[in-house]
Amino acid sequence: MAPPSSVLSTTLRLLRDKLVDNSFLAHPLFRAIEASGNLIKVSGGSRIDEPVIFGDHTTITELTGAGFNPVSMAVTDPFTQSRFEWANFTQPIILSAVEKLANKGDLAVVNILESKVNNVMLSLKKEVSKQVIAGTSTVLPSLETLFGATAVAGTGWLEGVAQASQVNVVGGLAKTTYRAQNWYNQFFNSGGNFALAHLDQLMIDCQVNNPGGDFPDIILMSPKCFAAFQAQQQSFVRYTSEADRGSLDRDMVAMWRGARIYVEPNLGFTAGAPAVPVSAYVLSSNQFRLYADVDGFFEMSDMMPVPGTATEAAMIMCRMQLATGHLASHGLLLNAEA
Repeated sequence: MAPPSSVLSTTLRLLRDKLVDNSFLAHPLFRAIEASGNLIKVSGGSRIDEPVIFGDHTTITELTGAGFNPVSMAVTDPFTQSRFEWANFTQPIILSAVEKLANKGDLAVVNILESKVNNVMLSLKKEVSKQVIAGTSTVLPSLETLFGATAVAGTGWLEGVAQASQVNVVGGLAKTTYRAQNWYNQFFNSGGNFALAHLDQLMIDCQVNNPGGDFPDIILMSPKCFAAFQAQQQSFVRYTSEADRGSLDRDMVAMWRGARIYVEPNLGFTAGAPAVPVSAYVLSSNQFRLYADVDGFFEMSDMMPVPGTATEAAMIMCRMQLATGHLASHGLLLNAEA
């Protein structure tokens, strides 16, 4: 006898956390955001307001002599709110009566249900990654994308041009208006040949503009860009042992200047005129936020009969969005595939 819907619903909820960790949060970018404490769960709200620091709150006064100097109490408001709209999406998990009959016994049905949930979660991860990295998802266009020349025109974060030519609107703030306040991304075009000096310069540009002076800590490279990097740095790049890699991060392939390097299969696509490859993202995870609704972060509904069919279905619901408060802490490397 197949287990009732209530048992299947309980099974779904028990599977949820494990599958979120093993699929969606297994992506290097999302894992780094979570590790830095910037996976933020909120309750409700029609949009996300992310504070952006564009200046100093007060001025510093040096105390000399006995220390009775007048202190400036002038106050400026250094904060501007960037606004990001929620991305809402769902995907069903469907179990037919025929499948339940063909897999009799509680354990057999639970096993097939787990396989279906895992398949759906991996499908969601693939689509989310495609949109965040390349802006090419046709079903999740409302999710923010790092690449600044695809998706909804003029909203991607990282543009492949010098800062003076960047024109996108990110979080409701136009780069043309707030460029002087570091609302632009770093950029380097390697001209067809990868060079370590190019990567170093891009990282330094991100570091000197980071509010805390922190170096970028995550680098996503296309497969060809990583091969070029590896060819140049056989003797200097730091690799981890299998034991260390397992304890730290199983997907990390190398480290450079303290940043973890990952191969990102969605990179390496061509863009621009003339078209050149988008080779790498240099990112500061402490300047990322991944917002999720506390009741909508891959939440699973109960299994319910689908009217007019011999099936039961549960829905995976997600309400989330990427946000940043400092664009100049992130960079884009173009045309570095050889």
